[in-house]
Amino acid sequence: MELAMNTTILAYVIALVGVAMIAFGLWGLYILITKGVAELRLRDYTPTIQTIAVGFVLIGLAQALRLLLVLWGVQHF
Repeated sequence: MELAMNTTILAYVIALVGVAMIAFGLWGLYILITKGVAELRLRDYTPTIQTIAVGFVLIGLAQALRLLLVLWGVQHF
């Protein structure tokens, strides 16, 4: 039972970090757009887009961990 609680906490921490990564990526994108530079190339947007993508991956990892915990709980009880 303690393992289930620790895993649930870990899943929520991973999801929270994922949401923070998305927020930081959007903030960086906002800074790039409002910077007022005459010409921005696609590679200038790459780090912010990657940060947002990593946030979505972390949220997906947290959901997979929660699903694994549910499946493990159904199997062992």
